[in-house]
Amino acid sequence: MRSLSLAGTHFRLAARQRALWIVSFALALLSITITVNPGLSFETDNPTALALTAQMLALLPPIAYAAAFTDLAAEAERLGISEIEASAPVLSFELVAARVAGSLAAMALPSAGVLLFCAGGQMLHGNAWAMPQAAFLLIGIVLPSALIAASLSAFAGSFLPRAFARIAAIVAWIGVLFLTVFVPTPTAGGGLRVHIAANPVAQAFFGSTPLLDSPESAATVAAATPLESVVLLALELAIAVALIAAAGAIARRRAYRRR
Repeated sequence: MRSLSLAGTHFRLAARQRALWIVSFALALLSITITVNPGLSFETDNPTALALTAQMLALLPPIAYAAAFTDLAAEAERLGISEIEASAPVLSFELVAARVAGSLAAMALPSAGVLLFCAGGQMLHGNAWAMPQAAFLLIGIVLPSALIAASLSAFAGSFLPRAFARIAAIVAWIGVLFLTVFVPTPTAGGGLRVHIAANPVAQAFFGSTPLLDSPESAATVAAATPLESVVLLALELAIAVALIAAAGAIARRRAYRRR
């Protein structure tokens, strides 16, 4: 109960960033409109279409998260309340986990709502398992991506002024996309064509083709296995935790130097 109460407090604090929350909502709505199939995901009963929406929600709204979480690790030091937090009868890990969970829940709420709306549309079209599938996609694709963007933001905010940190975090997130999602392949004319790689979870559990914009890639590229998708998901979470831990350490060290 204590952890839920702490997370709820940070949820309310994060929800006050209304401009960034509105941007997150707009990007979530934009994610619905991106499709490689004849129809939107709520107009069909195809789980692969629902998985595509989840992948778009993992690409676009995190741009807002990258701008929203610059104070995630440094806020206590900037406000001068780190000593108060340290003296509270709460484990530091529990405090950080509550801060991350509450803040991320506030920002990711539009994405969750959009995904559940699409799942509701799929249920009306005959996909009885749409809601459990949407919950799985939220946990396995949308939230890990949001956590990575938030951790990049927290890391940048631990040593840069807020305005510069937001820009740096957005640039870093776009860099992550170019390194992990956008796949350049040579064309017959000697140029390059950029494809969009499918999330391993979507490949392993929802039948997404390895390249989202190239259905024929299923015949030439092996899809990720369930084990590979779980390993990659664990790696994402480990990187996010490491970045948040490093951000907290940097923020504390900078604060101590000022004293």
